[in-house]
Amino acid sequence: MTKAWQKFLQKLELKYRENLEIILLKIMKKDFSDLDIKPVSWKKWFFRCRAWKIRIIYSYRNEIIIIEDIWFRWDIYKWF
Repeated sequence: MTKAWQKFLQKLELKYRENLEIILLKIMKKDFSDLDIKPVSWKKWFFRCRAWKIRIIYSYRNEIIIIEDIWFRWDIYKWF
C-alpha cells in the first residue's frame, strides 16, 4: 500500500476505513462475492470496485491483482 493510499484511508472515518480494508482484503484474496465490480471500459484488464462514494481501481491479469488507485468517484477517473 502506498503512502498516498495510507493518508487517504487515515482521513476517512473509522467505520469507512475498516470497511475499505475489508474490501481490499477481499479483492486481494480474489473473493469478489458481495462486491460491486465492473470492468473499466477504456482500459483492458482494469476493473473498478464501488464502495459508497469511493472507487477502487485495480488490474487483474495472469492471476495477479494490482491495486492501481483508491479515491473518490469524482476525481478517480481523471487519472486514467
